Amino acid sequence: MQAILERLMADANAPNGPGKCPEIEVRYEPDAGQIAPKSRLLTLDLLDGRTAACRVAKQLVTEIETDLGGAEHISAMERQMAQHGAVLGAIAQDLEAKYLQGQRIDLVSLCTVLNAQRRAFDAIGYRRRQRDVTPSLESFLTKKELK
Repeated sequence: MQAILERLMADANAPNGPGKCPEIEVRYEPDAGQIAPKSRLLTLDLLDGRTAACRVAKQLVTEIETDLGGAEHISAMERQMAQHGAVLGAIAQDLEAKYLQGQRIDLVSLCTVLNAQRRAFDAIGYRRRQRDVTPSLESFLTKKELK
C-alpha cells in the first residue's frame, strides 16, 4: 500500500503530472434576462411521427406489446426491451431496404443492429402470450341486467 501511495505522489509531482495541470474554470453566463438552457430528454411518445422511421418504430412497439399480452400486462422492463427492439428493427429495415435498392451498406453495422435486437428480444422472449379476455363478474352481471 505504501508503494502505491509513493508512486501516486511521484506522479503528482512529475513535470507534466496531474499536480501541475492548470485548473480550468467553466462558467455559463447567460445574457441578462436569459434562462440557462436545460437538457430535455426525448422519448418516442413525444415525437410527432411524421418520419417513416418513427411510424415504423411506433408500429413495431405496438405489435410487440400485443404479442406480449397487451401494453397493460407487461412490465416496465419488458416495455423498454420492446421499444429498444422496435427501434433497432426500424434501423435494420432501413439498412436492408437500402441494400435491396443497390446501395452499399455497412454489413457489420447491420449485423451489429440485428444482434442487439436479438438480445433485446431474448430478454423478453419470443412466445406470444395470451390475454385473459374472460369478463369479470361485475361486467358479466352488468350485461345480464341490461338484457
